[in-house]
Amino acid sequence: MAKRKNNKYIQKIGGIFYFRKRHNKTTLKRSLNTTDRKTAQDLRDIYLSNLIEYGQLDPPTESVEEVPTFGEMVKQWAEIHRTQVRHTTWPDYVSAMNGHILPVFKDFPITEITYQDVVKFRSKLKVGSKRANNIMVPMKSVFDFAHRQEVIQDNVMRKLKRLPEEAPEIHPFTYEEVNRILDAIHSWYKPYASVAVFTGMRAGEQNGLDWSDFLVDMKPEPHIFVRKTYVYKRDGIPKTKKSKRYIKCLPQVLDALAEQRKLTGNNKHIFLTLDGMRMTPDHFRKEVWMPALKKAGLKYRPPIQMRHTFATMMLSAGEDIGWVQNMMGHSSLQMIFQRYYAWIPNGTRSDGKAFLRYIEDTHAKPPEASVDEVAENPETDKVCTNVVPLARYR
Repeated sequence: MAKRKNNKYIQKIGGIFYFRKRHNKTTLKRSLNTTDRKTAQDLRDIYLSNLIEYGQLDPPTESVEEVPTFGEMVKQWAEIHRTQVRHTTWPDYVSAMNGHILPVFKDFPITEITYQDVVKFRSKLKVGSKRANNIMVPMKSVFDFAHRQEVIQDNVMRKLKRLPEEAPEIHPFTYEEVNRILDAIHSWYKPYASVAVFTGMRAGEQNGLDWSDFLVDMKPEPHIFVRKTYVYKRDGIPKTKKSKRYIKCLPQVLDALAEQRKLTGNNKHIFLTLDGMRMTPDHFRKEVWMPALKKAGLKYRPPIQMRHTFATMMLSAGEDIGWVQNMMGHSSLQMIFQRYYAWIPNGTRSDGKAFLRYIEDTHAKPPEASVDEVAENPETDKVCTNVVPLARYR
């Protein structure tokens, strides 16, 4: 009887043992692929155990989720992220993705992209350090998104350090060159160029100005209120909190706006194209700026140099550095020093010379006592005469 029980649910057909059992109104049959009775009994016991625990002959296999490719991850990221960044930033992300990143990583499973892959990719970019760093920003954002979604465990982008960036090249115009450009530029756009040169505004800030932003009655003098921008054909908010500011109108600016009033005074926006459209950087650069430089006999420099020209002219003239910072909307004095240090007069630089002049002026050597004074005042001989002249330290 024991032998018969030990052979329960197994039977031998054609020399091969089979497992056979009725379960949930269904007959389960499985070849055990063995001719050895003991092996067949062991396999039978495993199947019986699985039926009790799982309700089936084999344990359930773990479902393996398919790892998304980097390109698929980008699509998910873009649906959410495009609404979370400034509209002026998103086109740069799209350009970096379509022009550089996706052609290389689109079909890679995101979990298989290594730190070495990223470093190698960046090293082959034929762009400057600043542009390379900017290209990596949206790629890092995708990896951060995948990490938060628990698609990846190791965020390789967090190991990547930014490349050191060179300071932007400053090639400002001289005052004489500014006048040559203003003489050569189309009369419709001369006020625009004058305001750019004598306020230092960013192009987007200037293009976003309404006539209501020109505060003629502001005391003690007229100002321009910078409170929005016009970039990529959309109105937006200024770049930083410091960018929202009041700009003093120098006489050149007041004259330019008086001329501009004759051109666009009946419109909402101050600066428009000759065709009555909103001003854009591309239109000004291609249709106005390049022809003007050529007519003036000057080598091409991008319009951003008008902003740099304002800074260098003001600093060279000795204007207060903090005033220049506020006029330009920089977030800190550090940016002024980093970019325009060469144009800051020696008298206002942070090099210690002003302190030495202060010491010299306020701590001059006292006059020596006369012979009669010494005779009348015996304490005079206690005056220290061993004073080292400051000139030695200059």
